[in-house]
Amino acid sequence: MKIDNIYVCNVCCTRSDEDKNAVFIKAHKGGEEVDICTSCMPSVIHGSGLVVKSNDEVREEISL
Repeated sequence: MKIDNIYVCNVCCTRSDEDKNAVFIKAHKGGEEVDICTSCMPSVIHGSGLVVKSNDEVREEISL
């Protein structure tokens, strides 16, 4: 998800302001746009979308 120009991974909650080398891919799950860091992409591609948190779940988990 993106909050105030900061990207947050919807799987592991890595933040772009904390990891300058993180790369994020935009995706869609459950009708909403989500962002997934490339480190988490294999678990989504080879696993399932169950690991992807909703934007509301990510907001609860982080404090921005």
